Amino acid sequence: MLPSTQTVALRGEKLHRVFHSTLDHLVHIMNGYCLPEPFFSAKLKEWVERLMKTMRDPSLPLLELQDIMTSVSGRIPPAVEKAIKKEMAQYASNITSVLCQFPSQQIANILDSHAATLNKKSEREVFFMNTQSIVQLVQKYRSGIRGHMKAVVMDLLRQYLKVEIQFQNGHYDKCVFALREENKGDMVNVVNYIFSHAKVTKKNLLVTMLIDQLCGRDPTLTDELMTILTELTQLSKTTNAKVALRARQVLIASHLPSYELRHNQVESIFLSAIDMYGHQFCIENLQKLILSETSIFDVLPNFFYHSNQVVRMAALEVYVRRAYIAYELNSVQHRQLKDNTCVVEFQFMLPTSHPNRGNIPTLNRMSFSSNLNHYGMMHVASVSDVLLDTSFTPPCQRMGAMVSFRSFQEFTRNINDVLSCFSDSPPPSPMFPDGGTPVLYGEEDNKSVQEEPIHILNIAIKTDSDIEDDSLAAMFREFTQSKKSLLFEHSIRRLTFLVAQKDFRKQVNCEVDQRFHREFPKFFTFRARDKFEEDRIYRHLEPALAFQLELNRMRNFALTAIPCANHKMHLYLGAARVEVGAEVTDYRFFVRAIIRHSDLVTKEASFEYLHNEAERLLLEAMDELEVAFNNTTVRTDCNHIFLNFVPTVIMDPSKIEESVRSMVMRYGSRLWKLRVLQAELKINIRLTPTGKQIPIRLFLTNESGYYLDISLYKEVTDSRTGQVGPKDRQIMFQAYGDKQGPLHGMLINTPYVTKDLLQSKRFQAQSLGTTYVYDFPEMFRQALKKLWHSSQAYAHLPECPPPSELLTFTELVLDAQGQLVQMNRLPGGNEIGMVAWRMTLRTTEYPAGREIIVISNDITHKIGSFGPQEDVLFLRASEMARESGIPRIYIAANSGARIGLAEEIRHMFHVAWQDPADPYKGFKYLYLTPQDYKKVSALNSVHCEHVEDEGESRYKITDIIGKEEGLGVENLRGSGMIAGESSLAYEEIITMNLVTCRAIGIGAYLVRLGQRTIQVDNSHIILTGAGALNKVLGREVYTSNNQLGGIQIMHNNGVTHSTVCDDFEGVFNLLQWLSYMPKCKSSPVPIISAKDPIDRLIEFVPTKTPYDPRWMLTGRPSQTPKGSWQSGFFDQGSFMEIMQPWAQSVVVGRARLGGIPTGVVAVETRTVELSIPADPANLDSEAKIIQQAGQVWFPDSAFKTAQAIKDLNREGLPLIVFSNWRGFSGGMKDMYDQVLKFGAYIVDGLREYKQPVLVYIPPQAELRGGSWVVIDPTINPRHMEMYADRDSRGGVLEPEGTVEIKFRRKDLVKTMRRVDPVYMGLAERLGTPELSPTDRKELETKLKEREEFLLPIYHQVAVQFADLHDTPGRMQEKGVITDILEWRTSRQFFYWRLRRLLLEDTVKRKIQAANSELTDGQIEAMLRRWFVEAEGTVKAYLWDNNEEVVGWLERQLAEEEGARSVVDENIKYIRRDHLLKQIRSLVQANPEVAMDSIVHMTQHISATQRAEVVRILSTMETSTSS
Repeated sequence: MLPSTQTVALRGEKLHRVFHSTLDHLVHIMNGYCLPEPFFSAKLKEWVERLMKTMRDPSLPLLELQDIMTSVSGRIPPAVEKAIKKEMAQYASNITSVLCQFPSQQIANILDSHAATLNKKSEREVFFMNTQSIVQLVQKYRSGIRGHMKAVVMDLLRQYLKVEIQFQNGHYDKCVFALREENKGDMVNVVNYIFSHAKVTKKNLLVTMLIDQLCGRDPTLTDELMTILTELTQLSKTTNAKVALRARQVLIASHLPSYELRHNQVESIFLSAIDMYGHQFCIENLQKLILSETSIFDVLPNFFYHSNQVVRMAALEVYVRRAYIAYELNSVQHRQLKDNTCVVEFQFMLPTSHPNRGNIPTLNRMSFSSNLNHYGMMHVASVSDVLLDTSFTPPCQRMGAMVSFRSFQEFTRNINDVLSCFSDSPPPSPMFPDGGTPVLYGEEDNKSVQEEPIHILNIAIKTDSDIEDDSLAAMFREFTQSKKSLLFEHSIRRLTFLVAQKDFRKQVNCEVDQRFHREFPKFFTFRARDKFEEDRIYRHLEPALAFQLELNRMRNFALTAIPCANHKMHLYLGAARVEVGAEVTDYRFFVRAIIRHSDLVTKEASFEYLHNEAERLLLEAMDELEVAFNNTTVRTDCNHIFLNFVPTVIMDPSKIEESVRSMVMRYGSRLWKLRVLQAELKINIRLTPTGKQIPIRLFLTNESGYYLDISLYKEVTDSRTGQVGPKDRQIMFQAYGDKQGPLHGMLINTPYVTKDLLQSKRFQAQSLGTTYVYDFPEMFRQALKKLWHSSQAYAHLPECPPPSELLTFTELVLDAQGQLVQMNRLPGGNEIGMVAWRMTLRTTEYPAGREIIVISNDITHKIGSFGPQEDVLFLRASEMARESGIPRIYIAANSGARIGLAEEIRHMFHVAWQDPADPYKGFKYLYLTPQDYKKVSALNSVHCEHVEDEGESRYKITDIIGKEEGLGVENLRGSGMIAGESSLAYEEIITMNLVTCRAIGIGAYLVRLGQRTIQVDNSHIILTGAGALNKVLGREVYTSNNQLGGIQIMHNNGVTHSTVCDDFEGVFNLLQWLSYMPKCKSSPVPIISAKDPIDRLIEFVPTKTPYDPRWMLTGRPSQTPKGSWQSGFFDQGSFMEIMQPWAQSVVVGRARLGGIPTGVVAVETRTVELSIPADPANLDSEAKIIQQAGQVWFPDSAFKTAQAIKDLNREGLPLIVFSNWRGFSGGMKDMYDQVLKFGAYIVDGLREYKQPVLVYIPPQAELRGGSWVVIDPTINPRHMEMYADRDSRGGVLEPEGTVEIKFRRKDLVKTMRRVDPVYMGLAERLGTPELSPTDRKELETKLKEREEFLLPIYHQVAVQFADLHDTPGRMQEKGVITDILEWRTSRQFFYWRLRRLLLEDTVKRKIQAANSELTDGQIEAMLRRWFVEAEGTVKAYLWDNNEEVVGWLERQLAEEEGARSVVDENIKYIRRDHLLKQIRSLVQANPEVAMDSIVHMTQHISATQRAEVVRILSTMETSTSS
């Protein structure tokens, strides 16, 4: 064994060395360098304690300073050194003194004053350099040793925060991705963050220890510390829950005033309420206590035992008045027992809202003032004679007594004396109407009413030591059981023991938790109706206040009270009551709180008060829940918060709805995390200061997670006719305002319903990170509402329909024959994991309604897998969408094709071993015994061969079929069927997908086949799970499915068109996309009336330098201070981009032009980065970033262009292409990556396009070579047109390239000789024959020089010359473009052109339907002829004016049946001619049927027509015979 030297070494070390090494250990832990367990915890504790110990040691700064002084000694002036040493000596000599502070200020002053004497800058700098370390140290100890300690700990906490904050939003993968984006150049930093975060659980231990050390001893927090703790509470991930919780507990504790402080305050109030002689009583001061805001119940019981008797009485009275503040106290009497113990007797009425009150008009309500007379003498006046004499005590009248004893024994001795208070009360009258009062849990008492006990007894006692609750309860129970008959005899209704702990000022340990269990009295309540067994729910709850918590509404749950740090809160864990033996699945927390305050007067202040108080309570309730959440083993859901405001508030209830909504929005995510789905607020309000008091209830529910439902009720008393008695008038909810909530007309004490099947399914779906399938229709409704709201900004809309009419839907269900039927059944009624609806949406673009089919997986049914039934429902619903030509939306949340085994065989097969004694020799086959085979043979679930083996008859299994449908290949077949259906649906109708949670296998293919996909952030689209892939690869390669198919993969490769943060935004996005698309296959695009005027000029002008093409499409914020927005080409706010991060050198999307929806393709002119991720499965691969130039088609951007054209064509949208391409990228890699193939796809897409395609070359743009070829209008002359701006260019090559080939050096020289006079002169002189060789040489040199001099500028001339071949003027002359446009007014031109083309298209389709043989040119000519016919030859020139033609076509198409339009008339004749021609040609081609067909036709015409035919035939006869 080696000797353990380390500890010895440490002991020998100087304190400050120990401090620094310990601090280093902790910093290492924060960086993620941790020891493995079991060493870690032990070491950590030791280090933290050592750190705190060294930091609390006053000699620490001294030793540190000594160290520094030794090192700088001789480098600083001796006088300064001496002065500092003097201060140090002074400190050292007083180091044990409590008041001694480290002299940081003095040392700083010494340095400053010396520096002030130095005149030269250089001298000062040297001095500062030498004393720098001293200054730093002095800074550290600026606020003394405690300050230093806090600073060190806070630095450690900040270090923790800095790392953990990076991992808060979204999945781990997403956070790492974001980190890498942020620190592009510095990967080491990223690794450090990740390394540190990996050890988060160990860091949590350290952080909680540090918080305890820092805040445990001293509950007051500095602002800085508050900020850090608040930031810690914001950490939302479960990994950081422990730290967030501890920080929160410390913050709560810091707000509570200390017990001592409050004890002394209350004492001073009591003493001030009594005059010097201890006689006089001053009620006003007590009033303060009775109405005080702070909780005094933990302080008050101590005063029941005060040395001053009057204080004892006052304390009892304050207790009674405060506890019964919500009741009407009729009288309060004081008296004494034989041994001078004080008793307070009181009478009170139950308040109207009390569950036990049966509203009978009460007799003579007397109100008494406190019966302590002037001399403080006990005035034992009998209670009002009237009350005593009447033999009728109303049932809501109660009598009570409150008495305090030093000990329980004392009470047991005096019980008879105490009960004698009640002996002279009137005998309970037999005049009670029927069966008594409704009891708390609704079990009626079977005793007759005469015995209804009405007396209440509160006993306060002290205990000597900390006795456990349970032993106290047992002691009380034993006592009450033994005295049961005595209590019944005195008609005691309820007996409550209030136990005050004896020694309040216990030494509080530094652990934070200790401070929470502040000594509130303990309450134990025993009731007559329970035969004086303890009422557990009321343990530690003052029964007088309990009804305000409305505990009886939780009677459907078995409640357990959970102890709270904050005594204003009452927290119960409810377990739903279920059948005996059934498992409880529904657990939920109920948090309840009462807010007290005296009546507030002014309107504004009181509303503010309510708002702030509610917010504070909400936060506290969430804190309590957070604590409870982490301390319970069961999973709770549907947690509930109930706040009861006792004070009356003057306000308008509609205001509260706004403030509550904003509050919930602020804390939404936290409430959602705590699964708080319901909250309830009870307030009494007055609309005006003198108005009537209205009891109001506000209910909030958020069951689906995206929509907050708020309903307001007022409480009304309902007088039912027929039955008279205490039960006939009950209080119920009545809707306040025009919206009737679900509770309208229900009784106030309606219990909370336990969780139904729906809610548990909802919980299951939400836990997986998606929405329960049956919540989607409501989500569509809410999203529609939002869409109407947001569209008002950019369009003139009709009145928004009421929510109930916004959306109507029926569910599509398979009947027994596998056919679809439409029915409305209850949510959750599905028997298969696929649900479909036919919905009618009243949208902004179709206010009268448009239909869609929505198909969704139900992930709560067999994890959303696809079996045969699911496939058939999907198929039928998709077929229905195709038949109706309406959009089909698929919401994907699935797990791929279903896998199963034949369960019936699993439990009965046997194994034939080679050697039964040694299984490892292997087995021969699996078999069934004859008995078993008999059982399953009829089911056809297995194929067997009969064999005789080992002396017995066996059935050897060859195939297992299974009696259940859907175990294997049949699911794959079904998947293939719906894959084919989806592919067909994409071709015929609009298909869209929303991926929430996950889409796996066939689910992923369906999404791709439907093409237009929206993916929710935390969802994934994958083929095989990460776990399965890791198994195949034989090592841990992938950490999660998100890594394989999350949005960072699918959005970047174009499979996903758009991403959203949650399901609701996803549905909203689907509806936004839909708003651009026609409602069915055959209808025209939906045009809305846009607010952006069509004739405005376009303010943003494209430049020669690269710019963001989106500015050209939608505008951009103005660059000058004057304007606010520079408008773009399309309507402001209407451009929605799709596939944004994929192939960024092209921008595609949808937009509106004057309200006309169009598809858009534009070109990125800036260079973009393409990042290719590393493949984790291949260790050699690394992430690459490739630069892609602007204005060039790469393989990916060509594919993106083709894909967008294909999608937009099937949506029936016209297309506008802003072309600005210099060509295709033809490098080796791009050729290998099939740029040719994808370029060809663009041609295919445009050739098939069925709507107008307008290609426009914007200002400063160019279109050259191959890129012109793939978008030339001749690809689809019927639909395509091309326009160019006057500043644009088009040609085979760029001018530079053309010059390179066609205007080479020799051509340039020729031009010089022709154009440049100097060059001409030199050349002429050279041409003269009589030149001497030297002159010739000289001239040649000069000529050469001139040539070199002129070449650059002539090159520019040549480029200009070539460029003039590429102008729009030439393009128009050659007929390759339709027209030259002016950019600023092009918006207006294209609007009218597009309107015209769309209208012409409608007419052309009609004509084509009438005669399919007509060519496009013929139809065009016809239309023009009809226009001239209708408008007259004078107006023939207007045919080229788009606006005029639009007007004419609209009139033609709109004219009613009465006034037939020219177009309709002509089309009628065209159809007729065409039909005759067809019939004629058919008969001519088949002469043998001519006779039959004539006979057949004559049978189907009227008699007159027949006569006419006969006449014609006869004339034919005569004409032929003659």
